[in-house]
Amino acid sequence: MQKPAQSFKLILLVAAIFLTSCSNEKNYKTPLQPNSEVYYSDPVDYINSIRLDSRLNQLKPNQILSHSAQNHAKYTFINKVQSHDEQEGMPAFSGKTPTDRAQNVGYFSGASENISINSKSQIESVSGLMSAIYHRFAFLDPSIDEIGYGTFGDKDRVNLTYNMGNSQINEFCKRGVSDSGYGKFYTGACKQKEISISENRFNNYKDLNFNEYTYYPNSENTKAFFSSEIPDPIPECKITANPISIEFSSYKKAVSMVSFKVFDGEDELKDTKILTSENDVNSIFNKFQFALFSKEVFKFNHSYRAEFEYIQDSKTKKVAWDFKTSTPKYQYFIAKNGDVLGLEPDIWYDVFFYPDNCNDVFKKYSMSYRFMSKPAIDTIDTNSIRVKLSGVKNAYVTLETDNGKKIKMFLLNSSESLSIFDYKGYIFGFFVVIFAIFYTIIKRRR
Repeated sequence: MQKPAQSFKLILLVAAIFLTSCSNEKNYKTPLQPNSEVYYSDPVDYINSIRLDSRLNQLKPNQILSHSAQNHAKYTFINKVQSHDEQEGMPAFSGKTPTDRAQNVGYFSGASENISINSKSQIESVSGLMSAIYHRFAFLDPSIDEIGYGTFGDKDRVNLTYNMGNSQINEFCKRGVSDSGYGKFYTGACKQKEISISENRFNNYKDLNFNEYTYYPNSENTKAFFSSEIPDPIPECKITANPISIEFSSYKKAVSMVSFKVFDGEDELKDTKILTSENDVNSIFNKFQFALFSKEVFKFNHSYRAEFEYIQDSKTKKVAWDFKTSTPKYQYFIAKNGDVLGLEPDIWYDVFFYPDNCNDVFKKYSMSYRFMSKPAIDTIDTNSIRVKLSGVKNAYVTLETDNGKKIKMFLLNSSESLSIFDYKGYIFGFFVVIFAIFYTIIKRRR
């Protein structure tokens, strides 16, 4: 009598031969290799590396801001909301605005805020926020010098909140003594609204950097696409390239834009939209901020050049810089409708469905599979899934999205360790078919 393990190996061998003989699929698309990774575990370190590349001052951790950020992260997760404002009476309410929440736990001046909902990791939350133009400007604000962050969630997803402030203004407000003398004064900058600060002091405290301008992206680790921000800076599109931006110092002469362009080699990307304070639908941009959105998503692991031409102080000037896009975390595929992908078993892959236009995105998908355990598939970003398959060689999964895309993913080899209990349904069905065939042959011979 054969041992159960030997019998199972024989069954898998027969099944594998059966699958091999039945499969007509050839020319599998092979995965591309990742070549970029963010080597940070702390999001503040990552933000500071971005600010360093942008020639901006580093942000110091502030525990009070971390406290207020933690409170809001908890509020957004428990109440399943995505907003900078909180509603009194709701669970975990800690203050209506970011400044209210910071001041309620001991901060003395104003605070700005970024939030990230349902993030896979703290580092990915920063990358996502840097692709969202309004949130990017908050992280690259030249007038902040301290930050705190908080997280709240479960094993699958976390919400993150980042609160930023200016330590010198906060210390001034903490003293509780107004400026005196002549000149222009501001009130409302402190928790004690009546405290006044002179315009000269206020501007000196905020003037932490001496850059004429700050542009982004500016490194070799740029996310290739942008897809979601509240409020939406480009509501006519659901997915675009990561926006290119430049912000000029508010302490310099006014700037008038002449042109803003992006190039792939020598070829200019033509299908673009330029955002300024004059056409920003949400009226958030100030007159020193400019952004360009390519409606064609950037390629992964690819270099681009940006050029911004402008007039300042009656002189025409140009800023030009290069940047490079990053890749997904794991081996990855750029998938299009009808593609057949070849995967090794028990390995994670990332799959990006390249959009045909700036509204070509999917929200949900359906799948069917043969001779494998249930595929491990997780949506990680817009048009992006993470996949791991286990089964016998030539087993496959068919995936269809709600925007009309269909792909097949085949196993190139069998999993090394297989459990008979994972495949008993398929094996039973296989032998039913074999039995039916033999029964038909015998019956005909009679």
